[in-house]
Order: sequence, then structure tokens, then C-alpha cells
Amino acid sequence: MYVGIDGCRGGWLVAIIDQEASLQHCFIRRLDELQSIPLRLALIDIPLHFADTTYRNCEVAAQALLGIKKKASIFFTPHRAAVYAATYPEANRLNRLHTGKGVSKQTWNICGKIKEADRFLSDHPDYPLLEAHPELCFYYLNGRQALQSKKSTLEGATDRLEIIARHAERYPEVIAHTVKQTKRNDVKQDDVIDATILAIRAGQPTLQSVPENRPLGRQDVILY
Repeated sequence: MYVGIDGCRGGWLVAIIDQEASLQHCFIRRLDELQSIPLRLALIDIPLHFADTTYRNCEVAAQALLGIKKKASIFFTPHRAAVYAATYPEANRLNRLHTGKGVSKQTWNICGKIKEADRFLSDHPDYPLLEAHPELCFYYLNGRQALQSKKSTLEGATDRLEIIARHAERYPEVIAHTVKQTKRNDVKQDDVIDATILAIRAGQPTLQSVPENRPLGRQDVILY
């Protein structure tokens, strides 16, 4: 089975595509629950490695692929010390100390999930979990053209569901069912869509890396 994982308000939204290409979703509170899901590869939309003395090369390259209007979709991962800081001001101070850059509030808001993923891989180093990005996946499946619509809007959802439907016509119905069955305080529609596109790409032999021509699983690589 191939899996896509997207962080959401209540935990994580997991998309699973089995050997018959059937799609299903599940909502988990903690990444440790992934161990109960048998799989070949899981792609997750969360940084799995940290900045050192400057921004990660893969994030700079990913922004360049998406273009100036969509580059904000790619957050810059802070230094490990900043991610594990107790407060936002402390994270800012530590990241400036190590990289010369501050930490955006948006990035600080996902540091809890970055820590959770880091701890999960530390506890399960052989788990087939790799870092990917949904907007890069849509970019690739859209003829290497970044989608200009915002994923949280009706237009954005429609654009992304159309691309998913080209892969499997029935998948948008499964997504709609999942959205109906979950609580908006836990999961948003774009979380379900993002997890699904990651699961789709996890199962395709054309999986790409940014920067280009890097081995899958390298520290400074984002897959799409």
C-alpha cells in the first residue's frame, strides 16, 4: 500500500491506496499510529530534516520550481535548536544565531508536528517515510505548471480535484465522503486533498526529487 500523510488541526490525515488502487482515509492523533498500517512507501508533508547554517537547498529549489506567486507554499525549516525551543521568541533568537534568519509565525505553528515527525523517525529509523510536498506533486501532474489558485478556496479545491480525477475518476467522491465524515475542527478539505495527492505520487514510478537527480531519501531532498 502507498500512503500520503498531511498534518491537520487534530493530528494527521492519512490517505491509503491499496493494491487494487482503492482509496481510503483515516484520521490519527499521533504518528505512532502509523505502525499499524502495512505499506511500501509513505510520503509526508512535513520537514524531516533541519536547516544547518542556511536555508535547506531543497526548499530554495522547490520555491524556484513553483515560481514567485506560489513560493510562499514552501516554508523554510528552522534549525533544530529553534524547532525545539520552548517559545516563539526563543526560536527566533536561536534560528538567527545559527542561520542568520528569523522564524515566521506560520513556521513556528508547525514546529510541534516537525518535532513529532523527528521523534517518530528517531524511534523507527527503518520506517519507509519520506518528505514530499503536495503543491509540487500538483505541479508535476499539471504538466510542470504550478497551480495559481489557493488550495483553501473553492477554485483551489476544484483545480486540485480535477487533477486527482484524471488519475482515478472515483477518488473525488471518496474525498467528499471523508470530508463529510470528519470534523472541521480536526480536518479540513485541503488536508484530505493534500494527503491523497501524496499517496498517488507515492505509488507512481515517476517520483521526482528537488533538487533534481538526487537519490530518494537524501536529507536535503523534497519528493514530488
